[in-house]
Amino acid sequence: MNTRKIAVVAAVAAAGFGLIGAGAGATFTDAVTTTQKVTAGSIDVQLTSSDESVSISSDGKTASFADLGPTQSTFSSGAVPTTITNRGTATASAIVLSVADVHAGDAASRALASQICVKVVSPIGGQVAYDGKLSGLQDNPLQLSGPVGPGATDSFTTEFYAGSGQCASLTNAAEGGVVNPSVTVSYVG
Repeated sequence: MNTRKIAVVAAVAAAGFGLIGAGAGATFTDAVTTTQKVTAGSIDVQLTSSDESVSISSDGKTASFADLGPTQSTFSSGAVPTTITNRGTATASAIVLSVADVHAGDAASRALASQICVKVVSPIGGQVAYDGKLSGLQDNPLQLSGPVGPGATDSFTTEFYAGSGQCASLTNAAEGGVVNPSVTVSYVG
């Protein structure tokens, strides 16, 4: 490359750097910011009961009904009332009603577990949430919807039975069987 070409390339490069510097010095800058404090709430649902035979756990999460039996082939626990109170700061929405049962592995206990029924009713308006075989609700938990705001309550009754309504009397196969059923209402908030 000759000297003249080198001089032209150097001049063009110097002019380019000059333009970059001139443009950068003439730019204004500014910025804005938004902020917000976010505090997560809590849900804390707890049980109570007006039935004096119901025992409530110290954390308020479990209501234990009085033992029932030995029963006849047709029986009912009666409608046992419970009230759920949201002691948290966020709205709790009921999402699932489910049941479980604990029983020994013997044939009579398995038969009783398959034959017992449960009825869950909201005393407000008498809406039946579920009425049928315990095993049916165990196999297919019920989707619920319904908010319980902070400090608000939701009440229902639970009845375990056989020999009326949706449930036939117990068969001989259930004689001597023992089942510990439980009903759970799950919430999200």
